[in-house]
Amino acid sequence: MQQNDGYAGAAKAELLRSPLPTPNWGQQRGSAFTVRAVTSISATSSSVLGALLDTSKYPTWNRFVPRVTFSDVSDTDAHGSQQKTQLSEGLTFTEHVDMFGNGKPSGLVKVKLLMTTLEKSESNSVEKTDYKVVWLGKAYPDWALRSERVHTIISNSDGTTTYNVFETFSGPLALLVRLFLGPTLVKRFKQWNEELGNHAEQGS
Repeated sequence: MQQNDGYAGAAKAELLRSPLPTPNWGQQRGSAFTVRAVTSISATSSSVLGALLDTSKYPTWNRFVPRVTFSDVSDTDAHGSQQKTQLSEGLTFTEHVDMFGNGKPSGLVKVKLLMTTLEKSESNSVEKTDYKVVWLGKAYPDWALRSERVHTIISNSDGTTTYNVFETFSGPLALLVRLFLGPTLVKRFKQWNEELGNHAEQGS
């Protein structure tokens, strides 16, 4: 796979008109679609997972989602500073998304999500651990737009990790999302994968 700046393998990203099923919503039909990106990372699966879950480092590497906040008031201190930084199962959080890559805080779009799943599976090899993380979209009522993002982190025998992320959109608004944002989402998912990979490799 072609290398990107000497770090993570260049991600492959695509839009699928035949949507992939997701854990919560299953197989979706109608105007549903999926955006998917996959890359090979020269780091352990635990390093990739750590990079994904540690939102305190997002501003240093993540141009697509440079900020994450948490709605629970108990997650801030007396001065209003955010204390929670780790994503965990059952946690509701908000991504501040730079959809068009303009780099301006005023252009960030807030997207509310619920982390429903963090699964870990181990093979016979002590060094081989796989993970699955699932984020459920909560930005719109389910009858209008359903979205679910699935991350899989798979250890390979050569010591690399395959990181695969896809998000399936369905419901009446999915068609508008695909028409107006489909190509942009493909670019941003590719960017997310490559920047996550670079960050995990530099930290491993």
